[in-house]
Amino acid sequence: MPGVYAGPWMVVCTGGQEQMMTMYEFQVHFELPLEQPDSEQWLDALFEAGCDDAIVGLARPGYLSLDFSREGEEAMVVVQSAVGDVQTAIPGAHPQSVGPDLLNLSGIAEWLSDNRIAITRQAMRKYAAGELRRSRSRFPAPRVFDSVPLWHAHDVLAWMEQNGKLVKADQAAVKTMLDLTGVSKAINAAAEFLRLRAGNPVLAEQAWNIMEIQTALRAHSAEG
Repeated sequence: MPGVYAGPWMVVCTGGQEQMMTMYEFQVHFELPLEQPDSEQWLDALFEAGCDDAIVGLARPGYLSLDFSREGEEAMVVVQSAVGDVQTAIPGAHPQSVGPDLLNLSGIAEWLSDNRIAITRQAMRKYAAGELRRSRSRFPAPRVFDSVPLWHAHDVLAWMEQNGKLVKADQAAVKTMLDLTGVSKAINAAAEFLRLRAGNPVLAEQAWNIMEIQTALRAHSAEG
């Protein structure tokens, strides 16, 4: 499973200044133009546009998924560059989502293990069930309540850091993972809201107002 590789760090000299580069591994999913839905026809264009650092997935007609391994200073800049390169190769391609983001507990445990943070699926399930003591805060709620609930990877990782579950992990790697999953979560939330607003602006405004009121009530309750 793609994740984040936070080391070794690469030092790049620019204008006499050293800049630290990090290798980010992430996924970007696109919808292809309606008039040209065949993903295979874009492979050469993607390579020429700079996506030679990505593995291209062609599983679903009309859509394209790319697993990037790209170096950069900041997660947002790296993801933006990847999206820009794809849209240069495929005019009219629309980004749908960025990962890693929504995962089940087993997926989160596997993702962490892939990034050299040893944790078992059993331990992750115990965290979620509140069965392990010495936690300062409640485990985050899933964002998809279903037979197989899904969590934002960023929420779970942040909870683990705040509750001392990552003290033995490489802290540079943890920061990099938090940055990347935070970017994925933010982009996906913004994209979902913009799609809703484009399709039903009244409903989007109503939903925004409801959540804004609930956020204000929660903040007021915390202060009291």
